[in-house]
Amino acid sequence: MPGVLIVDQIQNLAGTSSFDVANIGTAGSVLEYVSGPCDGSSVSVRSGTYTFQNVTAVQTLTATYADVNGSSISYTPPTGTTRVKYIFNWAYYWPSGTHCIAHYNFYIDSSEVVRARFNTSGYYPEGRTSFEWVIAIGGSADANTGRQAVWTAAKTLKLQARFYGASNPVNIHGTRYWNGADSAQFSMPVLTIIAIK
Repeated sequence: MPGVLIVDQIQNLAGTSSFDVANIGTAGSVLEYVSGPCDGSSVSVRSGTYTFQNVTAVQTLTATYADVNGSSISYTPPTGTTRVKYIFNWAYYWPSGTHCIAHYNFYIDSSEVVRARFNTSGYYPEGRTSFEWVIAIGGSADANTGRQAVWTAAKTLKLQARFYGASNPVNIHGTRYWNGADSAQFSMPVLTIIAIK
């Protein structure tokens, strides 16, 4: 990996003292930051190399929940992490009808984070929006909030979505209008993961 230095411990010249990189920083400091557009590119950080999904087209929601393209990442936080912040930013718009409603669920592996459920809705809506959730690590696991008792292996984080009904359609990763015309444009989502000490 050109330009990347990964170090677990640093010692003096005599090799008699060292400190663990996991102990750098105080509580609340950022241990690593994984962020990028969902263009298939990769980023290397302390915990490993992560490749963003490659989203290239508008996604049409249906009456059945489906993965939101670009929102999925298999992530392992570095040692010392107490919280993982997930942030996904995407565009959405109304393709037809008037009142457009979409429902969203957030998953950690196969478990839904129940308290993270949310909607986007409105009459002729269009714009970009973000979903953010903080996953605590330690203590008793809680499916309602997504708290993990331990997190030492990769877990898949993702959103799923559906529309409310056939009369309330929603498209994501695009626009309805552009440059003074009814002209759908693709708009790439962005995914960010922050590991906090």
